[in-house]
Amino acid sequence: MLTENKLPPHNIDAEDNVIGSLLIDGDLIHGLNLEPSDFYHEINQFIFSACIALAERAVSINQITLAQELNEKGKLEAAGGAAYLSHLIASCATSLDCRYYADIVKRLATYRGLIAASDKIATLGYGQGPDISDSLNKADEILLALRKNGAASPIITPKERASLMADRYSTLFTAEAGIALPTGLPDLDAQIGGGLYAGEMAIVAARPGLGKTTFLMNVGNNRAASHKVLVCSAEMTVAGITDRDVASVLGMTTNEVRSGGYVETTFAKILGEGLSAVIDRQLYFYHETPLTTDKILQAGVNMQLRHGLDLIVVDYLGLLDDDYGNSQYERTGYVSRKLKQIAMKLDVPILVAHQLNRALETRPDKRPMLYDLRDSGRIEEDADLVLFLYRDSYYQDDADDVTEILIAKQRQGEGHKIVKVFYDRQHQQYRDLVKGGEK
Repeated sequence: MLTENKLPPHNIDAEDNVIGSLLIDGDLIHGLNLEPSDFYHEINQFIFSACIALAERAVSINQITLAQELNEKGKLEAAGGAAYLSHLIASCATSLDCRYYADIVKRLATYRGLIAASDKIATLGYGQGPDISDSLNKADEILLALRKNGAASPIITPKERASLMADRYSTLFTAEAGIALPTGLPDLDAQIGGGLYAGEMAIVAARPGLGKTTFLMNVGNNRAASHKVLVCSAEMTVAGITDRDVASVLGMTTNEVRSGGYVETTFAKILGEGLSAVIDRQLYFYHETPLTTDKILQAGVNMQLRHGLDLIVVDYLGLLDDDYGNSQYERTGYVSRKLKQIAMKLDVPILVAHQLNRALETRPDKRPMLYDLRDSGRIEEDADLVLFLYRDSYYQDDADDVTEILIAKQRQGEGHKIVKVFYDRQHQQYRDLVKGGEK
């Protein structure tokens, strides 16, 4: 036979790294689609079975509790003893990639199952029973059982759908403010269903210099008081963004903060009140360049595992360095689709800045339309929410800082709405308007 003299598919390093990851961070066991039988190495089967037993009793998984569990089951010596558990911790590359190790283990276990299934089906074939339909049905059952035990099915049954949605509606019923992530601009939130939704991509577009980065960082800072926000910027450095944040906290201009030569009281405020706000906000930065969608996904996965993740901010789409296609149009469409997939894969909102075409400058009314999105019509298709920023003073010589947020598209609601906010250009902030002025 084809499988003679061949070892079944397995990867001991991946198995060891799954166990090592759990010994470092036991909470990672939740969400792992693994059974003890998925491990090829018998010792790892014993250990993973003990991990499951601890998790089911809500006992923290670590070297001490796991050794005790194995000892009580009479498996500690068979599992290599406490020294082997120490070895697994020391040899684990990083617990952040636990899900990837688990995927390898599951995939190879499924291949082993396929080999076993083929042997069973071959037996049916050699048996040559009188009823070929019965043999085919048994073969189908063997393969179906393999599918059920393999990777989770991407098909959601009506019963599973109802169960999922019952959980969702229960959450909506008990959540006073709903499940959307508010932007911090209540007037805008009221028009977009409460804010940004997990798994959706929101595009914020405007002409250069109109305040896209400021808008993104306002939303990020507003949410970072109570949520974990990952900022991926291909346009500004961490220092540049922090200058703006510190200036906003202290009521200074950005130039005052970044120019230096402070008096002692100002310096004390920057180090005290300014940087205290930076520490208190749960705002995380990914600073590796060049920035690509693959790097954003990896950063998102790592942060989700290590810290938790509620929102990704990307500044901006046109500067991402993905290499794809034969034109800027194709590349931009590819990047747009990848960003939408990242939002869905990580189940968090992703807020993305983008540029507009110069063509709108030639129109009498320069308020943007969906076809003004630069380089690709794909962005319009992929985005769940498209917001345009427009301000008369950008084109006219006046000091009016009322900014229109044009809701050009929202997949789950009505588009073509306008929300007016106040843009404090001196302190780099957007705020709701009250009657005739700012809040």
